[in-house]
Amino acid sequence: MLLDCHTHSCKKNAIINARDLDLFNEESIFSFGFHPWEEIVNEADWLLFEQKLNLSNCLALGEVGLDKLKGPAFNIQVQRFENQLKINKKYNLPVIVHCVKSWNEIKITAKKYPEFKWVFHGFNKVGILEDVLNEGWMLSIGSSILTNLKLQQAIIKIPMNQLLLETDDSDIDIFTIYQKISEIKKISLPELEEIITNNFKSTFKKWLIG
Repeated sequence: MLLDCHTHSCKKNAIINARDLDLFNEESIFSFGFHPWEEIVNEADWLLFEQKLNLSNCLALGEVGLDKLKGPAFNIQVQRFENQLKINKKYNLPVIVHCVKSWNEIKITAKKYPEFKWVFHGFNKVGILEDVLNEGWMLSIGSSILTNLKLQQAIIKIPMNQLLLETDDSDIDIFTIYQKISEIKKISLPELEEIITNNFKSTFKKWLIG
């Protein structure tokens, strides 16, 4: 089974980012959260937020985070991010993080919630790789691995037990990403599949219950 930890499309064996999808199979596994780009989040949205997090097939909070290049004022993003994390204390879901030029702020906030599993989605920021790894975060690698030479070189440094794979909003099949990682890491596809499955299980624990 080739697992995809974050996608914006309806796919099998994938955690669907449900916030921006009007309809998906009720049996699908999904994540839910307010993306930092969202301009307005109202009271009804917050009620829906809790309802979604409480569902058995909601495996994660996300994607949430901070973005200094896009979205509403940064202070609004920070407040919304922290509000979601406070509510998530009730559910203790892993957090799928969107981070653009905001690693220091996100790291400081994440330290307040050591009980959460943290997933840096779409990771391609090689300059902060060691810092992210030292924090014990999972790194989810997407289509950037196919073209980003610096990321291809850095992937060697990522321990196998901190690795997840995703397609995000790309049209690329998750198999292509698995294939590239197995080539760089010099392991077989079945070996990689087993590793990612084990990482998926240890990160998204509601998957086992559901």
